[in-house]
Amino acid sequence: MSDGKHGAPVLALLAAFAAAGAQAAPEFDEGAFERRQQQQVQQQQQEARSALSLQLRAVEVELYCDHPRQALNLMREARGQLTAELAPGEARHEMEQAIWHVRHGETREAIALLEQTRERLQQG
Repeated sequence: MSDGKHGAPVLALLAAFAAAGAQAAPEFDEGAFERRQQQQVQQQQQEARSALSLQLRAVEVELYCDHPRQALNLMREARGQLTAELAPGEARHEMEQAIWHVRHGETREAIALLEQTRERLQQG
């Protein structure tokens, strides 16, 4: 059995480790966590806006090349990606108008609306 003399240094050592661990543990900063999450959301939205802008540019190219069916397919996909988080409501309305113009053979008007929509996306 132990006489108590040998157990004391071990207990003191364990207590010192516990105290050091408590001091070294960083405190949870909820504000920093929320800011980091918000930055990640903003970055994801910016990436989505950039991808959507590229898709709209591809639509313009299809229209310049006189491929209205391919352009309409790309426009419908893009319309589905336009959300309130990515662009203001005007952008979705412009996309609807551009689709209408393509269906009615009014390519210039459609391209002008697509350019406006891309500008709105870039402004965020």
